[in-house]
Amino acid sequence: MNREDISELHYIAPIENVLSMMSQGILSNRRAAQVLHTSVAMEKVQDRRRNKQIPGARRLHDYANLYFDAHNPMLSKRRDKNDTICVLRIDHAVLNLPGVIVADCNAASDYVRFSTVEIGYRP
Repeated sequence: MNREDISELHYIAPIENVLSMMSQGILSNRRAAQVLHTSVAMEKVQDRRRNKQIPGARRLHDYANLYFDAHNPMLSKRRDKNDTICVLRIDHAVLNLPGVIVADCNAASDYVRFSTVEIGYRP
């Protein structure tokens, strides 16, 4: 994937969290645990992510996780919640923020590779 091909990123969230996100931003799992919110996360997946360390960086739960495409396995698994969740379109400029990490597949996977944006988008 070339960076020029990315026009937006996606965040899947319960509709009832949108007002809070508008004032506090999209929070990492760790920071969201400190505020009242509803989660669409699957506990089985969160258990895998909870202690996942990104090489040379922080734990996965210290990051706000965005998707290149919201039409993914997570959204498919939550199809039963279609009337209570939404997909937020996030400006691709967030990729320019310091400390952004990208993954080459699902971050909970045993085979995931993490990298900086610059390395992750090298053609």
